[in-house]
Amino acid sequence: MGQEKIVPPCPVINSSRVSIKIRGKGTNAKKYNKLLDEFRHTHPDAKYFLLDGSHKTTAATLCRKTISVLIFQSNRDIKIARKLVERGELMSLSIEENSIDEISRTLKKHFLKHMHFQTVKEKTERMIKDKIIPFYMIKAYKRQ
Repeated sequence: MGQEKIVPPCPVINSSRVSIKIRGKGTNAKKYNKLLDEFRHTHPDAKYFLLDGSHKTTAATLCRKTISVLIFQSNRDIKIARKLVERGELMSLSIEENSIDEISRTLKKHFLKHMHFQTVKEKTERMIKDKIIPFYMIKAYKRQ
């Protein structure tokens, strides 16, 4: 109990720093952009995209705990994070991208493949509903 402070931070990027709209007039581009616009409209407080740490953030949500994040605002931030890993001051950085542009391309590919936008809390609740999470975890979450 109380060890959430030792969990390494999850890398995130402010949604205003990346361009993930799809250009084009095809059906997929229209559907994707419509889903993105709807998500942004219905989730005005969702300001960041999670770049890695889905399991950690789901676990934190189940425990009703916050988790620390590492916010990338520039290419320099990514470079600094890599140096912190090299020096052992940051446990790991499991993203492959080295720039905001690369992150934008990766996010576009991911969202275009899944055609779904959701918050960590929504993902956790969906996993509970679909019984993807073990029953004992669901039971503990609902009891809190």
